[in-house]
Amino acid sequence: MANMVPERPYGPGGAETRRGTKHFAPGAKLYIIDWYAGTCERIIVVGQHRSSKRFVTLVIDVKLVENLRTKVCYQPAVIAKIKEHYAHAYAPKGIEHLTQEFAEQICKTVPYWQAQAWRQAQLSPVDPAATLQPASNSLLARLKLHLSFLLKN
Repeated sequence: MANMVPERPYGPGGAETRRGTKHFAPGAKLYIIDWYAGTCERIIVVGQHRSSKRFVTLVIDVKLVENLRTKVCYQPAVIAKIKEHYAHAYAPKGIEHLTQEFAEQICKTVPYWQAQAWRQAQLSPVDPAATLQPASNSLLARLKLHLSFLLKN
């Protein structure tokens, strides 16, 4: 579980500041139900939509969440969305994939991904240092980074 960040940079170079996102209000409670471990950038969340107030499943950037914690969900609408996701998901284990260990692994790994994403965001596309490191954005480099972090902990 996590909360939506209250404010986020928006626009070219983060010149503007926006509150929440198009779909989630600032501080909204989000249930992290899955992730894209190979990309180290996106997570799948269930949360209450900003305007319709219905629970929706969306893929969001890791930089948009804060206050990560492990918590059991008892809300039937959220549980139904989680079951719906895992009915169509690639995971062979289905909803049994969501364990205490998985939640703790997310709580350890997502802040690490956030730090990496903020470091990469600070490199501008015209920065000469960014052009000298083409492998930093490759899938293989991100997988090595993710695996090295998991092996350390």
